Amino acid sequence: MKWLLRGFAAIVVVIVGYGVTANYVPAARIAAICVPVEILAINLGLIPPNRAGWGYLKLRSGQAGLKALRNLEQHGATDKIRQTSAAVQMQWLEAGHVTKGGHLTGDIIQETETRFNELRMPLDGKTLEQDILPGKQIPENFWQTQRYRLPCLLPPQKAAIGKCVLQMADVTGDDRPEMILDARTVGTWEEYGKPVVGHRLTIYRTDGVEWETAAHLRLCPASQDTAGNGHIRFLSQELNMLWVNGHAVNFFDSDCFVRENTVPTSTSGLSQAQAMAPLLVQIGLLPSSKTMPSSLATALSNRSIILSGITKPPMRETLAIPAFQGLPPCFTSHAPKACMAMVADIDHDGSDDVVIIDHEVRQDVSTWQLATLMTMREGHWTVIANHALCAEGQALENLKIELKPAAWRPVEFAGRLYLPDEPTDTCNQHHLSL
Repeated sequence: MKWLLRGFAAIVVVIVGYGVTANYVPAARIAAICVPVEILAINLGLIPPNRAGWGYLKLRSGQAGLKALRNLEQHGATDKIRQTSAAVQMQWLEAGHVTKGGHLTGDIIQETETRFNELRMPLDGKTLEQDILPGKQIPENFWQTQRYRLPCLLPPQKAAIGKCVLQMADVTGDDRPEMILDARTVGTWEEYGKPVVGHRLTIYRTDGVEWETAAHLRLCPASQDTAGNGHIRFLSQELNMLWVNGHAVNFFDSDCFVRENTVPTSTSGLSQAQAMAPLLVQIGLLPSSKTMPSSLATALSNRSIILSGITKPPMRETLAIPAFQGLPPCFTSHAPKACMAMVADIDHDGSDDVVIIDHEVRQDVSTWQLATLMTMREGHWTVIANHALCAEGQALENLKIELKPAAWRPVEFAGRLYLPDEPTDTCNQHHLSL
C-alpha cells in the first residue's frame, strides 16, 4: 500500500510541476498533454471561458488544438462553451495577421493578438425562423456543425439584413434534402449605391456525418418594385448545362454583379439584327443540335425579342471595365458564318432554346468568345444571359461542346431561374468584361 501511495504522490508532483512550468514557460507546453488538460478544465468549469487559453489552443498547439476547438464547438459541456469556441475559431488572430481587403479598402493588419473581450459572440442558430414542412425537423448533426456558424449570426456591420430563414429542399435531385439559409435583404448591400431587395442563399450538404457549405447564390431581381412580394421556389425540373472544353457555362448564375458602366441594353440592337432574320438558317449547327426554330427568325424580323434588363439598382463601380449584355454579335453584324448554334430544350419546359456561340470578337486590344442563351418566355423569345468562354484562340469547329444535366436543381425568384455555379466553372464571367 505504501508503494501505491508513494507512486500516486509522485504522479501528482509531476503533474503539478509540469502545470506550473507550462503556465510560466509556454515553450514547455506539450500539446499532446496540455490540450486535453485545458479542454477538460474548460468542460468541468474549472476554468471560466474568459480565462481559458484560447490563444494557445488556436495559435500555438498545432493541429491538436484546432481539432480540440472544433470538438469543443460540437460537444462542449455548455452552450456558452460551444459558442465561445466557434467565435475563437473564426475571429482569434495572431499579431501581424494580414486580412486581405479590396483595392478600395486595403489590407488590415492585426496589431496585437486578439483578446477575449474583443470577440463578437455569434447568436444561436436555433433562434432563426424556420420555413419547413410540417413533420420535418432540422437534423441534430446540422446544429452540431453549423449552430454558431451561419452567416446571419454575425451580420456585416454595413449590411441591412431583413431576416434570415432556414429552409430544407432537395436542390440536387438525390432525394436527400439540403439545408438552405435565406438571408432576405431589405435596405442596402455594401456593393450597391441604392436600396435593394434581394436574397442571399447559402446551401449546405451533408456526407451523412457533417454538414458543410456547398454553394452560395445571390438573387437580384430586375424589378425591385415587385421583388418584395416574390417567393423563392425550389423546382424539381432539370436544367442542362453547356460545357465547352471541359468547363461548365452557367447562364443561370447570379446577376448581382452588373456594374454601373455596363454596356446598356438598347432596342437599337433589335433594329440592327432585323436583317439577320432570313440568314438564321445559314448558321452552322453543332453536333446533336436540333434545327433552328423558325419562330426565332420571326421574332428577329418583328423586333420582338426581349433583351435582358440591367439589374437595378446598379452597383458601385469596382472595376474600370464594362460588361456586355444583348444579342449575339453575329446577329448585329449580319454574319451567320461567324457563329454556331446549339438548339435544345435546355430548361426542360417543352420548347427549344438556342445557344449562339460567336467566333472570336475583338474590341480594342481585347479578344474573347461569347455564348448567348435565348429561350421562349411567356410567348416571347428572350435573351437570358451572355457568358464568356474559356476558348480564346480556338476555332469553333475545334471546340468540344456538349450539354450535360446540371448538378443543381433550379431556384426560381421574381420570374428568373438561378443555378449555383458548377465546381468546374472557372470562366464564370456572367457579364463578360470587354
